[in-house]
Amino acid sequence: MKKTHLNPLKLLIPIFCAAVALYSQAQETDWSKELQKADGKTLRVIMIQDPWVKGFDTIDKEFQKLTGAEVVVDSYSYDDLHQKEVLMGNNKSDSYDVVVLDSPWVGEFQQGGYVENLKPSLEKDAKIVQWDDFVATFRQVADWKGSIIGVPFGAYFVLFNYRADLFKEAGLSPAKTIEDLKTAAKTFTNNPKFPGGYGIGMNNQRGSAVGQAYFEYIYNFGGKPFASMYPGSADPYADMTPQFTSPQSIEVVQFFKDLLQNEPPGALNMAWDQRANAFATGRLSMACLWSVREPLLEDPSRSKVNGKFGTSVFPTKEGTKPVPPLGGWVMGINTASKQKDLAWDYIKWFTSPETHKKFVLLGGPPSRISTMQDPDVLKKSPWIQTVFESQSQTFADCRPRIPESFQIIDKVGLHVSEALQGQVSIEAAMKQANEEIGALLKKAGYKVSDTP
Repeated sequence: MKKTHLNPLKLLIPIFCAAVALYSQAQETDWSKELQKADGKTLRVIMIQDPWVKGFDTIDKEFQKLTGAEVVVDSYSYDDLHQKEVLMGNNKSDSYDVVVLDSPWVGEFQQGGYVENLKPSLEKDAKIVQWDDFVATFRQVADWKGSIIGVPFGAYFVLFNYRADLFKEAGLSPAKTIEDLKTAAKTFTNNPKFPGGYGIGMNNQRGSAVGQAYFEYIYNFGGKPFASMYPGSADPYADMTPQFTSPQSIEVVQFFKDLLQNEPPGALNMAWDQRANAFATGRLSMACLWSVREPLLEDPSRSKVNGKFGTSVFPTKEGTKPVPPLGGWVMGINTASKQKDLAWDYIKWFTSPETHKKFVLLGGPPSRISTMQDPDVLKKSPWIQTVFESQSQTFADCRPRIPESFQIIDKVGLHVSEALQGQVSIEAAMKQANEEIGALLKKAGYKVSDTP
């Protein structure tokens, strides 16, 4: 008889997770005593226009009951949000109190002095905040040069989504490798057994969409965007010599281009929303989606794939360690705000274990380990187990967090787009990206060696 050897660590994981959950529940706060009264005041929040914004309408009513303060939320598209927040910071405007910012912007916002260092507040309210319960790499994302730029509330992970029913019918397992993904993409495109569908949808739209896609895949091809930027690096920003002409980098862009034949018409204009909607309406058999889109897929009023899809960890090239892409949002305080105490009360309340669980049950992205393992949460959204599996393998700097990040991603997106459209060769496009980004970083004072 074959003997089965059990890993004792695996046996301890459920016990540990249960302990974390129980600890969080035991630490519930009496908010009626903890929060200051603010009758007649209005707290203004600026954030991304993502699906979970509606959850704020429900959650914020509770804050108003507790404090008397009305919460007004304004949300914008990705590029517009960045532009508005930078303009507000440069003008030292107090038009908003709470600023929601994406992980690659933390260096820019810290250097510009746009948001407060929340470290003193976190230390003062350590028992309430329970900082160590947040995803470890996302705590790292929020920490820039010793300053805590914001508190995590919307950690995103790119998950591999697949039509479980179609994969079963085709005799395929969920794609674990890039090679598996390519095979499946061909299988479900122009196949009379699966009429009207396409293999996959990608973030190909010019600019930040395809620029971010490049950074999602480069590590999973065994490459790196800059000389010292890779998982496990002692200092990801020590040597910012661009590596966009490396064999792995060229392979990533070639991969994007090859997949175009397995994507629906208009694929070059596809971005976050279009990709998720195409999967939700049943046009795609696969899509690597940010986890924030999962509630859309499980909503029967908006999705044709509810009950038909599965999720697994982001695929990687065979022989390469998976690096599931990490992104998402933190809540910071505008340095020009005249209501910083009220803003902090709101942030520590909204991101607390008990309020965060309510937010996640309303469709918000889980950012706490205890929430990811909460039985109520997992029962409603089983895909969150894949989020939990992904979070321990992520890399905080998968997209650079330096002040020049937005420009870098935009330039990469421009040149990758040129290659996908056939305006120039992949090699020429990435050589141009190397030169422009190298010059940008050298001028900014980073270590940049000459590149071919």
